[in-house]
Amino acid sequence: MNVVVLRSPEQTVLIDAGPGITGSWWPFEGFRANTEAALAAAGVKPVDVDLIVLTHLDYDHAGGVLAGTWPNDIRLAFPEAPVFIHEDAVNAARAADPDAPNNVGTRLVALLERESRLVSVADGAAIVEAVRVRSAPGHRVGHVCVEVDGPDPFVHAADTFHNEAHVAHPEWDTSADEDPETALATRRRVLAELANSGARAVITHMPGPHAFRIERDNGAMSLVEEKALS
Repeated sequence: MNVVVLRSPEQTVLIDAGPGITGSWWPFEGFRANTEAALAAAGVKPVDVDLIVLTHLDYDHAGGVLAGTWPNDIRLAFPEAPVFIHEDAVNAARAADPDAPNNVGTRLVALLERESRLVSVADGAAIVEAVRVRSAPGHRVGHVCVEVDGPDPFVHAADTFHNEAHVAHPEWDTSADEDPETALATRRRVLAELANSGARAVITHMPGPHAFRIERDNGAMSLVEEKALS
């Protein structure tokens, strides 16, 4: 699982935080997650993180915002950082059963509200200068991509698709989506936009940390991986 750090001289932005204390929920063997160690390898300490953007509230993206012991002794792993979440994801979390399987969102949103660290945002909202969220519906309620403008634009497409094979065959990537039909339409839209713009991109569930670009040849799309991401 990839998380993304955006750094400027003024601010450090963390996009998603891994599973954190919910890592044991992962259903497959051989899984390890240590967001703090990954950040340290990139030269970032938790206190350096100025703000966090969560692309959605699945535990493998949002659980790393929490420290402590689930479910009754949780605290914020980045206590000074505001956390930006799409308003639809926030509302869905508020309405959900906090004890539903794999539901990290309801308790997380409640804790963020108590600590005055929740920032609920709409589609297209600017997070900081040149960084905005864009709705990418279908995978989960309130799922977003994070777009970074500039001479070499960058997109964190999160769980819009999950594997390199889904570029040429977006219809293969439906089993993980709450609304497969909407997710497929979103996936096709995002892939076409990446091909048209030439923007660098990353997704969550792909070996890395390498960015890629989407290229189109006679209507067929392919992923071209870049071996350096800075």
